[in-house]
Amino acid sequence: MSDASEGPIPDQRAEPKVPVLPGQRPETAGPALLQAGGNAALARLLQSVPGGPAALTELTQAGGNAQVARLVAPPAPGGGGGAPGGPLAAGAHGEGVRDAQIKLSRVQASALPLTEDGRFGPLTEAAVRTFQTSVGIARPTGVLDAATRTRLDAAFAALPPPARTPLSLGSAGADVAFAQQKLNALGAAPRLSINAQFDGAMLIAVLKYEVGVLTRFPTGTVDAAMWADLDAKVMGGFVAAEGASATPVEQNTPSGTADSLGTQVAGTSLHPVTGVGGLTSGPAVHELQQKLNRAGAAPPLKDDGVFGPKTQAALQAFQSGRVPPLTATGTADKATWDALDAVAPGSTTGAVERQWTEEVGGHTFGLTGANASRYSWEIQKNRMVVTVKVNFVGLPAPAAWFGHVEAVWNQYMGVDTVSKKSMPVDFKMARGAGGDANTVTVVAGTGRANAGKWFAGDPNAATTIPHEYGHLIGLQDEYQLHPGDFVRATGHEPPVGDAAGPGVPAATIAANLQAAMLARSSANASAASVGIGVRPGAFAQQVVEAYAKMPTATVPAVAAVPGPPPVPGKPAIPLSGNLLRDLDAALPSDNDRYETIQRFSYSSGSIMGDAGRVTDPHDHGAQPRHIAEFMAILGRALGGTWEAKRR
Repeated sequence: MSDASEGPIPDQRAEPKVPVLPGQRPETAGPALLQAGGNAALARLLQSVPGGPAALTELTQAGGNAQVARLVAPPAPGGGGGAPGGPLAAGAHGEGVRDAQIKLSRVQASALPLTEDGRFGPLTEAAVRTFQTSVGIARPTGVLDAATRTRLDAAFAALPPPARTPLSLGSAGADVAFAQQKLNALGAAPRLSINAQFDGAMLIAVLKYEVGVLTRFPTGTVDAAMWADLDAKVMGGFVAAEGASATPVEQNTPSGTADSLGTQVAGTSLHPVTGVGGLTSGPAVHELQQKLNRAGAAPPLKDDGVFGPKTQAALQAFQSGRVPPLTATGTADKATWDALDAVAPGSTTGAVERQWTEEVGGHTFGLTGANASRYSWEIQKNRMVVTVKVNFVGLPAPAAWFGHVEAVWNQYMGVDTVSKKSMPVDFKMARGAGGDANTVTVVAGTGRANAGKWFAGDPNAATTIPHEYGHLIGLQDEYQLHPGDFVRATGHEPPVGDAAGPGVPAATIAANLQAAMLARSSANASAASVGIGVRPGAFAQQVVEAYAKMPTATVPAVAAVPGPPPVPGKPAIPLSGNLLRDLDAALPSDNDRYETIQRFSYSSGSIMGDAGRVTDPHDHGAQPRHIAEFMAILGRALGGTWEAKRR
């Protein structure tokens, strides 16, 4: 949470021709200081020539401490992010703050690793003060002014690069896994498992890289030259000590373009059926009218969001005018929307009905049919508003839920890369019913929520509700994922995590897990993994690979027991060799199964991940990747290329 910004320092208007420090506002340099202290002392101070410190002493004696403080330390800004490169203080927010948090954490100015959320709160302010003290700034203010920023940039640049070990066939350990990350990020095909083992698959990838990229005679080794090339091309891929606690934090390795949306069902449209037999009012109709107008509707339609006779006639004329013609039904179905999108891709209002699926923990889920994700958006004069309409049934929805959504999601704006025009993106949840609404059942007590059932007594509603809201705008879960799914969703390589393991061979753990599945015992599966200290990461992937190499088996059927109470029978389950899917299919649905699967899969620390189990200060809360869809919408409507930036 950000602190309130400091109040403004009383204005001290300077007379004309008063010299001003670089980055300082003219109104903060008092004329009394110059009159008493003299221009010679001021010049030495400003030019950083020998005698500068003495000049500061002269000015202090002549002008007084208050005057010197106003000259040397610019006042804290208000609550905004400040001008680019300008001073940042409590209450500021944006990319400049996030950049400072990264550097302050790495130079160990903070007590613990800072969460890189772009918000200048008390921990960031304390880190700035600590850094200012450590580099000898006489008056630590907690304000990231120009002088502090220069020192911070220099300290960050002086950090030693990661120590790299030469690798060859048979090498093992975290360095191998970091090289695997970077080779994957640079296009290794097929992708390497991040297993910390320099095996035959990695040898082939290294040989290809040496010949195709380094253009050298292949040695089969990742030597100093290859490490230098990998590090120059791909960020991350090492563990750094962050904060004064020297907490080891793995630095993420970017890989490809993140796509955090669920997988759209093939053959479906993102547009709801509109017109005859579909939605006849609201954002979907606004979008239809705008697109028909851009496609040449004559006379132009009034953009009123109501599907009346004129809109129907214009739609039928558009349908019959296609080559080949579409059936003039007066219904905007998938074929009609596809044709409209082709001739008029942009609009300032629209509605989405997303049919999508995902695989989490080896199980396939989906929001499809009547349960599809439904939301709308509107590009207003100075902002974009995304609205999820929810038909709450059962108990009333607590009022706090609506604020939770805005607190988590309203952190970003779109910025056009050329014009630099900005457009805040505001997300809101509204009560309502109808064909463009999502239905959510509110029940008493606590439990594990899903997209269609929320618990009125959820003690973690501040994170649960924004997470479920993310599903309602089509975002997939970012926990218990296969490696490839994790890369696609997050845009960075799976973490190396635990590369050493608990001291039990991976093949032994794999065999014990299969035995637990054959016995349908989630407790045994947990004992064979969680119980012996298996943690997510490279070693766990060795277990996944060892399991895939085992002969497959079939979990025997269980006969029904008449009771009372009756116990239903269970069918036989053929195991597939895919560990996550087999654990999901063979084990009872309980916490032991969940925690076992968690060990052999990947999770992010974002609001769509599992922040409670994945502590990652680099990937938390809402992320720019989560609103990429809306950046594309801005581009189609307004032109240009838009990027998500913290406000």
